Amino acid sequence: MKKIISILCVIAIAFSAFSVFSFASDENFMPYEDSKFFEYGDYDIHYRIIPAEGKMKGRILMLHGFLCSTYAWRNMAPILAKAGYECVMADLPNFGFSTRESDDMTIVDREILITELMKSIAPMNQWIIAGHSMGGGVAVNIAINNPVKDLLLYCPAPQSEFPSAMEGIMTSDIMKSVMNIFFDYGTRFEPLVKLIIYAATMDWDFAKSYDVTGVTDATQYNGFGGGLCEMMFNVKATDLENASKVKCPVLLVQASKDIIINSTMKEQMQTAFPDAETYLVEDGGHQCIENRAEEICKVTLAFIEK
Repeated sequence: MKKIISILCVIAIAFSAFSVFSFASDENFMPYEDSKFFEYGDYDIHYRIIPAEGKMKGRILMLHGFLCSTYAWRNMAPILAKAGYECVMADLPNFGFSTRESDDMTIVDREILITELMKSIAPMNQWIIAGHSMGGGVAVNIAINNPVKDLLLYCPAPQSEFPSAMEGIMTSDIMKSVMNIFFDYGTRFEPLVKLIIYAATMDWDFAKSYDVTGVTDATQYNGFGGGLCEMMFNVKATDLENASKVKCPVLLVQASKDIIINSTMKEQMQTAFPDAETYLVEDGGHQCIENRAEEICKVTLAFIEK
């Protein structure tokens, strides 16, 4: 039995190494025509900009949720840009096409990375910051420490620290290899991906027509699973205790059929921002920023243009 396990581990590591090498070898890799990369320390943060149409009214930094990327904003960003807002969509570390963290690099908080990206484009007081799900937790931390104009939270998920006792297991080479294989090859089964899209949107028609490559291209890129293993122990918890330090107006959007964010997490956000303007997407799922983009943009524009 031990020999079999050893053989399987070797195969897992070999498959993982091949997958990482096949992507990482291309230094000129551009996932989208408008892709840009922000270099900071050991990190390359992938981001995209959709310019404002007509007279620019403001800038919006958009942060995606868990297992997502800039692709999640593809429906909202053009609507907001057409209304006069420059939209900057960024991939958080370990997601999309940004750097995967490893134990041989100097780790930087993702809040710092995104803040420095924003500063490289414009002063912080010119920004509106938007976050969906996990990105909402990151957006809160940034807004606590920076004078942003507005904070837009869509089905936000507060982050917590992962138990340190699990670090040795989760960040082991074997676990990273297994996770890499899972995401590299498991996500090639399109019906499974579409089923997950349905669970996230509660919209079967939308899920059936979904271009899954928008998700799978990123999850099959450069050791995605291994990056997630490292990320679990590098994330900064959402500092809800200091949410009162956020001085800008807050929009809090929730969805009535969200099965990803539980009632406790929703209550935590509502309690942290008691004066937030709230909106409920009726019959909407967690990923409502995709299939209910027009509705949410209408609410968003009404909020930021008051």
